[in-house]
Amino acid sequence: MATRNSDVAVTARQPVAIDVASVGGGAPAKFSDNGGAVIQIPRVILLYWGSAWTATPAPVPTSAAITNAVRAMLASAYMTGLAEYRQIGRGHLVASAVHTATNPPTSFTDQNVADFVAARIADGTVPGLDQFNQNLYVVVMPTGVGSSGGSFIGEHTYYTDGAGKRVRFAWITNNGTLTSLTSIISHEIVEAATDPEGSAILGVTGTCSQGGWCEIADICSTTAIRNGVTVQSFWSDQASSCVIPDWPRRRFPQTGVQFRGTVAAGRSHRWFTFNWPEYLHVRWRAVPVTQLPGAAEITWRTQIERASGAFVTYWISVTNLTARDVDIEGRYTILGISS
Repeated sequence: MATRNSDVAVTARQPVAIDVASVGGGAPAKFSDNGGAVIQIPRVILLYWGSAWTATPAPVPTSAAITNAVRAMLASAYMTGLAEYRQIGRGHLVASAVHTATNPPTSFTDQNVADFVAARIADGTVPGLDQFNQNLYVVVMPTGVGSSGGSFIGEHTYYTDGAGKRVRFAWITNNGTLTSLTSIISHEIVEAATDPEGSAILGVTGTCSQGGWCEIADICSTTAIRNGVTVQSFWSDQASSCVIPDWPRRRFPQTGVQFRGTVAAGRSHRWFTFNWPEYLHVRWRAVPVTQLPGAAEITWRTQIERASGAFVTYWISVTNLTARDVDIEGRYTILGISS
């Protein structure tokens, strides 16, 4: 048998059976990318502040109900619409914790919340930052507690820690209804992802009328249910409207041939194919189209690269175990949505 080699050949094609985004509108953009930091794959960490969260009778909603709702929201299609903004993808819930040793001030400030988050990182209640700095700490207040800033019911911002890293956080006020809480949380998560520090995706002049950072959920107010959770709309420049993304209406499975090629005798070739939405559950096969009697004539291996928040790249390596050239097809099957 000939010796295997790692002779790499690559090709790049768009997925042929799925559309990545629907483009519409055509009106002038309301938002522009100012080049600042974004959170590509938000790692959401929920912190419930105050002894009221463990009171008897239990508060409505409970911290567990909010946590379950946020987990479901992040697994839904809601954040897939952020792909148009620097290919930001869906977030996921990393941790949640209830802290009862202290209570928030009745009229709290951003600094109060920043100090609280820093203390909970320091005492190990919640995970600290990793090398990618994708964490978003969301502090949920008990009922009866409001911001000193006036009428704001939610906000996101950041502080700089002792190592010079910017720690992104949000605070959420609580009127005692789950639908209100998840609507505010969804608003703050999509804005923190697209503009965590007030320097990334921001409204052009005239987009917003309020003060402060002008962000993609600030000019939208409609809500809808996604995966059983109430979420708020955000602006899409592609659609020129406020959107609440949902899964595409397609039948599964979908199959097709993504590439064709020849693998020389005893050699290995590698192909890649990119811009596949991360939420698709895709399987790959390398199939010989040359008649080769016998067993185990080729092998293949699939590797996945998270190229951005919204998209993945598949690398398919094919090894020819025979003493003659083999023509192959790279075939895919999309099994469905991986929520």
